[in-house]
Amino acid sequence: MQISRDADGLRFIGYCERETGFVAGDILCIRCGRRINPHVETRDVTLTCSSCGFKAKVFWSESELHVYLAEHWDHLRKACTHPTVTAQGSS
Repeated sequence: MQISRDADGLRFIGYCERETGFVAGDILCIRCGRRINPHVETRDVTLTCSSCGFKAKVFWSESELHVYLAEHWDHLRKACTHPTVTAQGSS
């Protein structure tokens, strides 16, 4: 079952399967629907859409970016183990 969470102009998509548990998927731009990849350079650590140019989030450091991503994937992971999410996937 696919699950998602919207935050800061981004859509985090993951998969919740009984056999494998939670698997992180993609991060999409809510504006245009294209995939967003983290952009890390010396002075520019961002989540920016390469298609429409939407700059969803700017970070002070690469470690701050990793913490942000981990927190959002963790929200989806918790939803995957929640009994109501499991019940929806079984129908």
